[in-house]
Amino acid sequence: MTLERLLARDRVLPLFTPDDLGVARDRLNILQTAGVGVAELTARAPGALEHFKTLQTEFPGLLLGAGTILTAADAHAYADAGAAFLVSPCLVPEVAAVARERGLPYLPGAGTVREYLEARDAGCGLVKLFPGEVLGPPFVRALTGPFPDAQVIVTGGVEATRAGVAAWLDAGALAVGLGSRLFEGSGELDVRLSSLLDGCRRRST
Repeated sequence: MTLERLLARDRVLPLFTPDDLGVARDRLNILQTAGVGVAELTARAPGALEHFKTLQTEFPGLLLGAGTILTAADAHAYADAGAAFLVSPCLVPEVAAVARERGLPYLPGAGTVREYLEARDAGCGLVKLFPGEVLGPPFVRALTGPFPDAQVIVTGGVEATRAGVAAWLDAGALAVGLGSRLFEGSGELDVRLSSLLDGCRRRST
C-alpha cells in the first residue's frame, strides 16, 4: 500500500527518534500490533541511521520513513538503508532532488501558504504543516480554500487525544504526526493508540 493510502486509512503518522534500539523496537511492535502501517524515525541522534537499518529489517510490515533529513548525503544514506519516504522540517532542494532520483516520496515542512506552494511546485504531493501548535486548525481550513486538493500532514504540538486529532482532521488535514505527546503520554501506549485509531478511522477518507 502506498504512503498516501496508508495515511488516508490510519490518519496518524507516529514519529520518534530511535536513539534507544530497545525502546524503538517496543514502540514499533505496539504500532504494528495496533494495525498502524507507517511510522517516521527521525535522524536526530547519534546512531539513528544504524538503528534505522536494523529496524527496517526487523519490521518489514511497516512502511518506515526517515525524518529531519537536511542534506543530500543523509537522504542518500537513508534511501540506501531502505527508507520508504523522506521528511524535512522545510523544503530542502537537495533533499528533494535525491528523493526524485531515488523514487521516494518527499514530505517537506511548510508554515505559510507560500512555503506550501513552493513544496507543491517542487513536486511534493504530500506536505507537512509545521509547527501545528503555532498554525492551528484554522490555517488548514484556510489553505484548503485555494488548494482544495491539498494533502497535508500536521506535526508539531498535536494533542494525542481523540478530540485533539479530530480538530485537525475536521479542518481538512489528511493526517497528523504524533511524537512525544503520543509516546510520553500518561497510561499504556497500546490503550491510548487503540482509542486514537478508532476515532481516526471513523474519519477515514
